Amino acid sequence: MATLPRCLLLPLPLPLAVAVAVAWLLGVSRVAATVNQTCFELPVVILSPVSEPFPTKTCVTPAPPAIDCMKRNVDVNIEVIDHNDAARAHNFTWNCIEGPRTGVHRSTAHFRGQSSLRFKKNQLSVHLKAPAALVDGFPADRAYVLHGPWIDGSLIRNHLAHWLFRATGRYSPRSRHVVMFIRDPDGQLQYHGVYLLLEKITYDSVDRVGLAPLTPACQTDEQLSGGWAWQLNPLNFGVYSPNMVNDQYEVMFGAGERPVLMFPRPNALTPRMRDFFVNTTTGPMPRLFRYLFEGMKRPDELEQHIDLGSFVDYMLHSELSQNTDAYRRSTYFFKDRGQPINAGPVWDFNLAFGLGANKADWLFRPYSMWRRLTCNYKFVALIAKRWRELRASVWSDTALEQFIEQSAAPLRRQFARCVGTKRKGWASNALQCANVKPKVLFNEQIEKVRQAVTQRAHWMDANVAKLYMKIDPAPWNPATDLPQYNCAADGNDAGCLEDPERYINAAEIVMPPIRQPTPQNTTCGVVDAKTLDERDTPSIDPCWLSAGTYITDGSITPFCSGNGFCPPGPGAKCTCIRGKQPPTCGSLNIDVNDMDEGDGDVEEMTLQSDVAMQRWGSATYLALLTGGVLLLLLLVAGQRARNRRRRHHQSMLAEHDELRRAHPTTYGATD
Repeated sequence: MATLPRCLLLPLPLPLAVAVAVAWLLGVSRVAATVNQTCFELPVVILSPVSEPFPTKTCVTPAPPAIDCMKRNVDVNIEVIDHNDAARAHNFTWNCIEGPRTGVHRSTAHFRGQSSLRFKKNQLSVHLKAPAALVDGFPADRAYVLHGPWIDGSLIRNHLAHWLFRATGRYSPRSRHVVMFIRDPDGQLQYHGVYLLLEKITYDSVDRVGLAPLTPACQTDEQLSGGWAWQLNPLNFGVYSPNMVNDQYEVMFGAGERPVLMFPRPNALTPRMRDFFVNTTTGPMPRLFRYLFEGMKRPDELEQHIDLGSFVDYMLHSELSQNTDAYRRSTYFFKDRGQPINAGPVWDFNLAFGLGANKADWLFRPYSMWRRLTCNYKFVALIAKRWRELRASVWSDTALEQFIEQSAAPLRRQFARCVGTKRKGWASNALQCANVKPKVLFNEQIEKVRQAVTQRAHWMDANVAKLYMKIDPAPWNPATDLPQYNCAADGNDAGCLEDPERYINAAEIVMPPIRQPTPQNTTCGVVDAKTLDERDTPSIDPCWLSAGTYITDGSITPFCSGNGFCPPGPGAKCTCIRGKQPPTCGSLNIDVNDMDEGDGDVEEMTLQSDVAMQRWGSATYLALLTGGVLLLLLLVAGQRARNRRRRHHQSMLAEHDELRRAHPTTYGATD
């Protein structure tokens, strides 16, 4: 009789333990059917470089400014073996390396990420030459990501996060676990472990976000109002970043940071489009920030700037997942034509669901824009109302636990077949194993995720109606034109502090309908290219094209090819230095058709190497270091003082003993 593997032995609730045991035994019975180690229940993805191999960690990056050599694009053929439907039916067919392929696709691929670029398990971005559905359950498209969980030993954190956001009715990348091989230069297949195949966030398809296209024919403010998409992330080499005006509004609610443009593509933008986006009277971000600064006593105008429902869903999702990077990194927004700004889709959850922030408090509090939104009565009411709606259905404890177990089951069956190394076991890079960093038992990893999400949900159940408050204007100086309370349109109404339910369930608190993707044939019309002037001709703006930031060479400027400066706002031109010539002040060695997409990759918790964390981390480090030194000095001084007192006390005792011996009859006598 088969013995349950050690990796499955740990305390579990009885029903779950029984389910695990049954699933494993069923899996063992199938394994016994002469199936070898190169057959898998999960889909198999094989990347075969066509002419040159993927770069290695020993590659040499050119002198900055330059893209990291590890991100070099490689032509590949992608072979897929996927004989099972996306539901992963119980009676599946094995996907064997020697078996027939269900798809072969010509593609380019490159390693992606920031700190993860040099993890032992690489992340990859792939772009197919022709649209295709790589695996069952995905609509045909070109852009995908092969996410290799490394610090996430459960391998399901990103999978769970995207399912949660899709459950709200909004778009989030579809995902499926696969096993991945890369063919080496000798033609041998090298096993890289379990990956999560994801749709890449794109905007030109109704199967993904789907935004109205901007073309040179778009001339009016209404036409230029969408579609746009951007994210908050570090300004790496090759990203395209609008030169926003750093006025008091942007500094307070945008933290003075430039966004990374995600749509349209850089080489599709005209000067007219760029000027519209950064102009403080027309740009969606400047207009929102100005309203948050000046307009909070006109609460019903907020809906002119943001889609309340999408911001509510994004905030609830960020809080439930306890995503360490929420609100500051890999934070996406988009604006379709004639519509307000939407928050989302969501991305990057390696440091979430118990692997990062675990504080019993709201994660949004340090972020001024999101904290400001809670001064709005509709936003606060919808937070509570929408949360309860989701918890009563798609985000219930039962739904959460069922999805987690369904996601873990095929992984558990595979790892039962893993013959790993003695040191890492199921987590090693041997066939059928996970290839992850954590070594603790797989079921412990899954249980940690389950506990993290359900415990956080219970905390939110108890606290989601407690965001009503008397608003303190002090932290908002100089943007202090605020209502007294966030109960109702009348900012002087304090009733929600005693009866929040009446305000949450008020008739005017209605969740807006969920936006639907815009077809790509929604155009501004046709324009004769011969009639276009310079302002309507697509071009690459050196004031937007990032040269990156480099600790090793601080003389390189972030824009103007690293050799100049641009003023903020519309119509900016480079002022060159080092004898370089305008308009570009040099050139960057980059293909604008394959510019860096602003990879939203998290750091390992001990690294803290992105720009915002460096600013916060360096200040905190210096404060802690200074405090530590002072504490050490105080401890040393205190110890020295105690030693002096001890020596003095001992000296006094010795003197008293000497006096007692010299005057035994009189020493110590009283009147």
